[in-house]
Amino acid sequence: MNLENMSVEELINLEKQIQKTIEQKQQAEKKQLIDEFKARAASLGLSIDLVVNNEKPAKKTGAKVAPKYRHPSNPSLTWTGRGRTPKWIEEQISAGRSLASLEI
Repeated sequence: MNLENMSVEELINLEKQIQKTIEQKQQAEKKQLIDEFKARAASLGLSIDLVVNNEKPAKKTGAKVAPKYRHPSNPSLTWTGRGRTPKWIEEQISAGRSLASLEI
């Protein structure tokens, strides 16, 4: 096949055919690779999702903890004592209150 002797239209059509063939071959190779991965994972007793996505078992969330501290004038503001210290606790301590005085 001599490309120099082909018209522009023929070259464009050839390019489209080549691109279509490349895409078809890539899809076929991808499917074959996925099938091989699935078979290999199954032989190890693993799911393909676990292998491919590196999924980990769902982490259990901790149980809800009862509030340990309460705002003296606004009882809707509470804190369990875990995590970041709320601003209202910091303000109360800055105002001279002790953390123990805010305990429920």
